[in-house]
Formats: sequence, structure tokens, C-alpha cells
Amino acid sequence: MAGDSSVLAGIHAVKHALDAGSSIDELMIEKDKRHPRLNELIHLAKKKGLRVSFVPKAALVRLAEGVPHQGVVARLQSDKSVPQQSFEQWLEGVDVTQSPLVLLLDQVTDPHNLGACVRTAEAAGCAAVIIPKDHAADIHSPVVAKSACGALSRLPVLSVTNLSRTIEKLQKAGYWTVGLAGEADDSIYDARLTGPTAIVMGSEGSGMRRLVRESCDQLIKIPMPGHVESLNVSVATGITLFEVNRQRT
Repeated sequence: MAGDSSVLAGIHAVKHALDAGSSIDELMIEKDKRHPRLNELIHLAKKKGLRVSFVPKAALVRLAEGVPHQGVVARLQSDKSVPQQSFEQWLEGVDVTQSPLVLLLDQVTDPHNLGACVRTAEAAGCAAVIIPKDHAADIHSPVVAKSACGALSRLPVLSVTNLSRTIEKLQKAGYWTVGLAGEADDSIYDARLTGPTAIVMGSEGSGMRRLVRESCDQLIKIPMPGHVESLNVSVATGITLFEVNRQRT
């Protein structure tokens, strides 16, 4: 596989990418494997004029890097002539009067969690997900793509060098920045999250870094009557983002 390519593995993820019009370079199907849903993918790919090849199972296992491939891997070819959108470009293009919702993830290094957070953010109508360039899972990982289940094709995921400075730029643009922290005094159900809002989530282990936490306008927590000390970051993200939606509707 070429070094500038990424892959999607699994029937559901590939189907989402085909439906979303992602730039798929090639669809690779397990040789001699028969399944109605694979036939559907082959038909859809050929209808779109995409190349379909039939390869040994071992080749798919290698390309999928541990993700269950279910007999299909799609190779996505990145176009180096088209630069990726920067955070600054994205910020200029968003209409803040429409009260956009943005998700920032600080040090989410597990690819399953990162993919699940992106999927949840897309479902919640977020305008973008922002992650640090370092100390984060590789957004191009097949595991992230599988967990995101097609959301990467529909939602900008922006990498930034400094998350604290990014928060400051969002604040200057009119966003209220809210960080999730177990030690916070305010509940998510008491916070007002109806305007332009940036939700900041940390990792399960250490939460937000100190400078990121101190950069937020407000810290809030999810009330937990039980005895567990913390929630999985993707679960906490879902609770918080859909509380924002509840307040807005």
C-alpha cells in the first residue's frame, strides 16, 4: 500500500464511505468469499466507476491492521495537491451566528475512543472535532475509521499544535468554552449551552491537561449517583453533546 493512503475496513464503514462519496481509490474484496452485503458493495462501487479487486484473506488482514474486515477493505487515496483545511481556515468559514457546536479532545490516545467520539460528534451535529497533533490517536488509523463508522467523511477533524491557544482563538470568535472535569462544581444540566459552544473533553486517565483546563470559560461535570469515578470518554461525550442539543430544542 502506498504511504499516502489510508484504509477503511468492514462492511458498515465501507458502505458509509461509498454513500458519502469519499475518495475511494480501490475496493478490495476477499477472494472466493460470498455474502449478499459484499455483493451490494461491489455493485455500488462499480456503479461509481471504482476499481474492485479480489485479494487473498491474508492481504486484507494485513491492510486492516487488526480491525475485523468482514471480507472488504477500501483504500482511500489522499490528494497531496489539495492541502488539508487548517483550523484558521475552518474558523473563518463558520457562521458563528448559527451557534455552532464544536468538540475538542485533549489526549484521547485510544483509537476506538477517538473514532467513537467523532461518530457521536457527527450524530450530534457538531461543526468540527479538534484534536492535538501530538498525544492523540492517529486519525488515519483503520481502527479510528471503523469506530467512526463513516463520520470522518462528513465531519472536519482538525489537528492543531496547541490546544490552549486554539481555545483562546475560539473564545475571541465568540465561543463559550466548557471543559468536562470531575472536580467541577457546576452540573452539565445547570450550564447554559445554547450559544456558540466548544466542549472540551480529556482522557479517561488524566483528564484535561492543566493549561487546557485553565483556558476554559467554565468547568462542568456529569452528576453520577453511582460509585464509578469516571465514564468512558465517548460515553461522556455523548451525554454532554446531546444535553447541548436538548437545551437548544
